[in-house]
Amino acid sequence: MLGRRLASAAVLITTMIALLYFDYWLGNAPGFQRPGVLLAILCTVIATAAADEFWRLWKSGNVHPSWLMMSGAAFMLLLCNFPLLYKDYPADCPIGKLGWVLFGVAGAVLTVFVYEMFRFEGKVDSAENHSAIAERIGRSTLAFVYIAMLFGFVLPHRQIQGNNMLGVAAIVLIITTVKLSDSFAYFAGKSLGSRKLAPKLSPKKTVEGGVGAVIGGVVGAAIVVFIAAPLIMGVTVPKPWWWFIVYGLAVTAAGMLGDLAESLLKRDAQIKDSSSWLPGLGGILDVIDSLVFAAPVSYAMWMIG
Repeated sequence: MLGRRLASAAVLITTMIALLYFDYWLGNAPGFQRPGVLLAILCTVIATAAADEFWRLWKSGNVHPSWLMMSGAAFMLLLCNFPLLYKDYPADCPIGKLGWVLFGVAGAVLTVFVYEMFRFEGKVDSAENHSAIAERIGRSTLAFVYIAMLFGFVLPHRQIQGNNMLGVAAIVLIITTVKLSDSFAYFAGKSLGSRKLAPKLSPKKTVEGGVGAVIGGVVGAAIVVFIAAPLIMGVTVPKPWWWFIVYGLAVTAAGMLGDLAESLLKRDAQIKDSSSWLPGLGGILDVIDSLVFAAPVSYAMWMIG
């Protein structure tokens, strides 16, 4: 189990490093200079796959077809990525960059409403189907908002302060903080864990693992801010020295909530993993669960810190 987990993690990390490198190169390419385009394509693919996994959570119940949820997620991400079409996004645009995330969610929800309007036959078949339409729309909307919480806030990291390399560092920072936190939690829980953290939601999570997660998150933030960013990427994070501590604590706490939130959804669906395409790690939702809640907190830290 551990071997498969490490092997899958190694493949994901290597792939992510390569994609970030080429995304940075595209950001500096003469005549192009649009950082984040390659990352946006990747996010659109992942969001579409995540929507399919959401469908799998409730596929035996009352839910929209998989293709509709996937189409809505892809449409949403395309709208979220609209600012990347500009070489220099207008600073005085009243919508701003995050505003397109709202347009994306609205567009996805509109898609499922239109679908329901076309398939509606003018009456409810039986008492058992009462509120069935609202139930389907509600589940799809939850999927869209959940996915938008991650990708709607991760992509703006890539263009922080209009600095191509600082944007790469911001992406590396959130991923390193969250995933090192997860790793520390896993090993601390395995070796020292005895007191359950949330037994009804996730029986394997322990208080000791939670402490390990906090330590790992702060250590991960310190590694990126003080070592990886200045020595490897050649960019300085323009924050006071103590910022990495607050960032590590806040993002780790949000990541732990994100992990428990996905556990809640899986408990409701009565499944262990969202899918099994990543040996030892589960599915897309199992990989991104911590990042979903961490992304808005991380972006807020960059904006106000």
